[in-house]
Amino acid sequence: MKKILSLYLLFFASLTFAQNTPIDFEAGGNGAAWTWTVFENNTNPPLEIVANPNPTGINTSATVAKFTALQAGNPWAGCESLHGSDIGPFVLSASNSIIRIKVWKSVISNVGIKLASPTGWSQGEIKVANTLVNQWEELTFDFSSFANPPASDGQLDQIIVFPDFNLSGRTQDNIIYFDSITFSEAGGSPTEPTVAAPTPTQAAANVISLFSDAYTNVPVDTWRTDWSSAVLEDVTIAGNPTKKYSALDFVGIETVSNQLDISEMEFFHIDIWSPNFTLFGIKLVDFGADAAFGGGDDVEHQVNINTPAQAAWVSLDIPLSDFAGLTTMSHIAQYILVGQPTGATTVYVDNVFFHKEGGVAPTEPTVAAPTPTQAAANVISLFSDAYTNVPVDTWRTDWSSAVLEDVTIAGNPTKKYSALDFVGIETVSNQLDISEMNVFHIDIWSPNFTLFGIKLVDFGADAAFGGGDDVEHQVNINAPAQAAWVSLDIPLSDFAGLTTMSHIAQYILVGQPTGATTVYVDNVYFYKFPVGIYENNNLTNNLQVYPNPVKAGAQVKFSADVQQVEVFDATGWLLKLHKNGGLLSTEGLSKGLYILKIRTINGTTQVQKLIVD
Repeated sequence: MKKILSLYLLFFASLTFAQNTPIDFEAGGNGAAWTWTVFENNTNPPLEIVANPNPTGINTSATVAKFTALQAGNPWAGCESLHGSDIGPFVLSASNSIIRIKVWKSVISNVGIKLASPTGWSQGEIKVANTLVNQWEELTFDFSSFANPPASDGQLDQIIVFPDFNLSGRTQDNIIYFDSITFSEAGGSPTEPTVAAPTPTQAAANVISLFSDAYTNVPVDTWRTDWSSAVLEDVTIAGNPTKKYSALDFVGIETVSNQLDISEMEFFHIDIWSPNFTLFGIKLVDFGADAAFGGGDDVEHQVNINTPAQAAWVSLDIPLSDFAGLTTMSHIAQYILVGQPTGATTVYVDNVFFHKEGGVAPTEPTVAAPTPTQAAANVISLFSDAYTNVPVDTWRTDWSSAVLEDVTIAGNPTKKYSALDFVGIETVSNQLDISEMNVFHIDIWSPNFTLFGIKLVDFGADAAFGGGDDVEHQVNINAPAQAAWVSLDIPLSDFAGLTTMSHIAQYILVGQPTGATTVYVDNVYFYKFPVGIYENNNLTNNLQVYPNPVKAGAQVKFSADVQQVEVFDATGWLLKLHKNGGLLSTEGLSKGLYILKIRTINGTTQVQKLIVD
């Protein structure tokens, strides 16, 4: 009898730890088929299981949970699983007390998680605020100090999620997506970031950037001088290029051959992440009017950040006035990063730039979109003053989630979409054959978008929606420049799922933040790029490109700054679009002949051949 009782207790103990996790909301997984009850949310719209709206970064799963926190709902509105049958009974223990959840939010607010037993017993929720918006972020909740219920209240068997715990009140309905709720053991801080550094929001006109995807970067001689005491690696964090310094005592970064005048700037910005630093220092060095090291007029100053937060992105905006010894700022040539513990620090670095405060960002464009330059014979246009447009059934279908206005910008007709989640545009009665085109063009301007997507839909040979031969594909542009016209020339080859292109009937524009984006649209057309354009004798090439030939992966320089460079292969496919600056990276280009279509700062267009070897 004793042996049977021991086996029974062992079996019961195994049940107590066999909760249904991870909660991944996938078909056949946990969460998607559970009974989720929404509470304290005014009309209590149900929790939805939907396709991942942004399958990038740390979360590429197919389906996620969608919670709509209503403005009229209580700050503690949330959703809860069903007692007993969903997550199942479990106990908190050393190996089962750290809960992690991935969230996608358009606002900063607390996320709360609470655990309860069948009687409603709970020690209350833990609240953690997200630090990123419009991208996936993983939040960690430490329940290791929480007690389990007394025996009279049963075991924990319910998880309660408060996706937008906002005691200050909401100014609008907020949509929150969450996914991948996991339980794991306590202890063990992460050794590397799992999310990218925050995307900068300073206006490009107010920035001098050394390293950031958000801006055009100035040339940097080296990110690790030979007199440094550190190891440098170029790594990618959640799809974002990042510098990693390990075994760091100090590292020198130099712009000696391109010294910076930061005299009109006000702040130095850098994003840093470290699992172990106890001090982080930044020294700036100005080489003086002679622009030479050791010439007698060098000045420098180091600012130290003591006990910065570990295992989290820390965004530093240091007033240049804090660099008191930097009495001149017209020839900045060195940037020295210092870490402690000496020689043992690991630091991830992103978004290194100087900036000044600007005025209020404009909410609408004051100049018209750029005038297209493609020959009319090579264009199929839906909307542009530069061409004859094909008939369009509607610029806003009745199933759209957006507001459409026809406006005029500097005398130019323009489409304005506000409160944009997605909008459908249709040529169902005049389906387009774009099989001979190779580029989709659109000009967009927005004061606030963080993502812009374009989906093309072909109705197939039967020319009917839902006939079984429809094909579609969406291309997303992440972190497009705000408050400026952005000219997109997207190779049709990027629409990989668009396997037929003879019956194009729908064009769906997508914006984030969801339901809150404003986008101005002009010059919507397809075009083909003639292979022989580089032989056009009307183009005068007085801009030099060097080195040419260039090694694959290296940079080429231009003898003057340019507005835009389009890189085409020998068959006329657009491969790369570069805007502003005097450098062009050949990263991603294999050996061969390429055609550069260059728009100069004075508005003229030139074409050059480039050989990559």
